[in-house]
Amino acid sequence: MDKKTKIDSRGKRIGMFVLKTIVYFGILMALIYLYEYSGLTSVHFIYNEF
Repeated sequence: MDKKTKIDSRGKRIGMFVLKTIVYFGILMALIYLYEYSGLTSVHFIYNEF
């Protein structure tokens, strides 16, 4: 019974790091956008122009 270990190449590891960084950055930007869009510091839409 041979135990084979999967060895990732350096390029694959770098590629996965870059991909994860882009995904996490996208999630962070979406959360910041939704926080700004919710307008927590402004008056809610239903009360505008009354």
